[in-house]
Amino acid sequence: MAWLLGVVGLICLSFAAIGRSLESGTWEGFFTAGRAGRIFRPCGSRAAWWVQNPAFEDTADELEQRYTEIATRPYEPVYVRFRGEASRKGQYGPLHSYQRVVYVNEILDVREQQEGDCERARESD
Repeated sequence: MAWLLGVVGLICLSFAAIGRSLESGTWEGFFTAGRAGRIFRPCGSRAAWWVQNPAFEDTADELEQRYTEIATRPYEPVYVRFRGEASRKGQYGPLHSYQRVVYVNEILDVREQQEGDCERARESD
Protein backbone atom coordinates (compact mmCIF):
# COMPACT_ATOMS: atom_id res chain seq x y z
CA MET A 1 0.00 0.00 0.00
CA ALA A 2 2.87 2.40 0.82
CA TRP A 3 4.33 1.96 -2.66
CA LEU A 4 0.96 2.91 -4.17
CA LEU A 5 0.92 6.14 -2.18
CA GLY A 6 4.47 6.82 -3.39
CA VAL A 7 3.45 6.32 -7.01
CA VAL A 8 0.43 8.59 -6.60
CA GLY A 9 2.71 11.22 -5.03
CA LEU A 10 5.13 11.03 -7.95
CA ILE A 11 2.29 11.37 -10.43
CA CYS A 12 1.00 14.44 -8.59
CA LEU A 13 4.49 15.92 -8.59
CA SER A 14 4.79 15.27 -12.32
CA PHE A 15 1.49 17.03 -12.98
CA ALA A 16 2.66 19.98 -10.89
CA ALA A 17 5.50 20.48 -13.37
CA ILE A 18 3.25 20.29 -16.46
CA GLY A 19 2.92 23.67 -18.06
CA ARG A 20 6.11 24.90 -16.45
CA SER A 21 9.24 25.09 -18.55
CA LEU A 22 12.20 23.10 -17.35
CA GLU A 23 15.76 24.41 -17.41
CA SER A 24 18.24 21.80 -18.67
CA GLY A 25 21.79 21.92 -17.43
CA THR A 26 24.67 20.40 -15.58
CA TRP A 27 24.12 20.94 -11.89
CA GLU A 28 26.60 20.62 -9.05
CA GLY A 29 26.29 20.99 -5.34
CA PHE A 30 25.49 18.91 -2.29
CA PHE A 31 23.00 16.07 -1.97
CA THR A 32 21.41 14.51 1.10
CA ALA A 33 18.84 11.76 1.43
CA GLY A 34 16.83 10.27 4.21
CA ARG A 35 13.30 9.72 5.46
CA ALA A 36 12.45 13.35 4.64
CA GLY A 37 13.36 12.80 0.99
CA ARG A 38 16.14 13.63 -1.45
CA ILE A 39 17.47 17.18 -1.32
CA PHE A 40 19.95 19.01 -3.58
CA ARG A 41 21.61 22.32 -2.69
CA PRO A 42 23.28 23.90 -5.73
CA CYS A 43 26.73 25.45 -5.41
CA GLY A 44 26.55 29.13 -4.60
CA SER A 45 22.97 28.96 -3.31
CA ARG A 46 21.22 28.39 -0.01
CA ALA A 47 18.15 27.05 -1.83
CA ALA A 48 17.02 23.46 -1.39
CA TRP A 49 15.64 21.56 -4.40
CA TRP A 50 13.47 18.44 -4.30
CA VAL A 51 15.12 15.60 -6.27
CA GLN A 52 13.02 13.27 -8.44
CA ASN A 53 13.32 10.64 -11.14
CA PRO A 54 12.43 11.69 -14.67
CA ALA A 55 9.44 9.80 -16.08
CA PHE A 56 10.16 6.08 -16.56
CA GLU A 57 13.75 6.34 -15.26
CA ASP A 58 15.39 5.62 -11.92
CA THR A 59 18.45 7.89 -11.96
CA ALA A 60 17.48 9.73 -8.74
CA ASP A 61 17.06 6.32 -7.08
CA GLU A 62 20.56 5.41 -8.30
CA LEU A 63 21.89 8.72 -6.93
CA GLU A 64 20.34 7.92 -3.54
CA GLN A 65 21.86 4.42 -3.59
CA ARG A 66 25.32 5.84 -4.33
CA TYR A 67 24.75 8.38 -1.55
CA THR A 68 24.07 5.62 0.99
CA GLU A 69 27.35 3.93 0.00
CA ILE A 70 29.32 7.14 0.70
CA ALA A 71 27.57 8.91 3.61
CA THR A 72 28.73 7.82 7.05
CA ARG A 73 25.84 9.43 8.96
CA PRO A 74 22.23 10.43 8.23
CA TYR A 75 21.82 13.58 6.15
CA GLU A 76 25.56 13.97 5.61
CA PRO A 77 26.00 16.10 2.45
CA VAL A 78 27.96 14.58 -0.42
CA TYR A 79 29.21 16.38 -3.52
CA VAL A 80 27.26 15.59 -6.70
CA ARG A 81 27.41 16.68 -10.30
CA PHE A 82 24.69 15.61 -12.73
CA ARG A 83 22.79 16.53 -15.85
CA GLY A 84 19.13 17.20 -15.35
CA GLU A 85 16.17 19.49 -15.67
CA ALA A 86 15.10 21.98 -13.01
CA SER A 87 11.67 23.51 -12.72
CA ARG A 88 10.94 27.19 -12.40
CA LYS A 89 10.97 28.59 -8.89
CA GLY A 90 7.87 27.63 -6.98
CA GLN A 91 6.84 25.40 -4.11
CA TYR A 92 7.60 21.69 -4.45
CA GLY A 93 7.90 18.56 -2.35
CA PRO A 94 6.33 17.81 1.01
CA LEU A 95 4.63 20.85 2.51
CA HIS A 96 5.83 22.81 -0.54
CA SER A 97 9.14 23.34 1.28
CA TYR A 98 11.45 23.32 -1.73
CA GLN A 99 12.11 26.10 -4.22
CA ARG A 100 12.47 23.83 -7.27
CA VAL A 101 12.20 20.22 -8.30
CA VAL A 102 15.12 18.79 -10.26
CA TYR A 103 14.92 15.65 -12.40
CA VAL A 104 18.23 13.75 -12.57
CA ASN A 105 18.95 12.50 -16.09
CA GLU A 106 22.61 11.48 -15.84
CA ILE A 107 24.93 11.18 -12.82
CA LEU A 108 28.42 12.55 -13.51
CA ASP A 109 30.03 12.48 -10.05
CA VAL A 110 29.12 11.47 -6.50
CA ARG A 111 31.73 11.58 -3.73
CA GLU A 112 32.54 12.82 -0.26
CA GLN A 113 32.63 16.58 -0.16
CA GLN A 114 36.05 18.23 -0.21
CA GLU A 115 37.30 21.72 0.53
CA GLY A 116 36.71 23.98 -2.48
CA ASP A 117 34.42 21.64 -4.43
CA CYS A 118 32.33 24.34 -6.06
CA GLU A 119 35.28 26.66 -6.76
CA ARG A 120 37.33 23.88 -8.34
CA ALA A 121 34.52 22.97 -10.73
CA ARG A 122 34.13 26.61 -11.87
CA GLU A 123 37.86 26.80 -12.68
CA SER A 124 37.60 23.77 -14.99
CA ASP A 125 34.77 25.30 -17.09
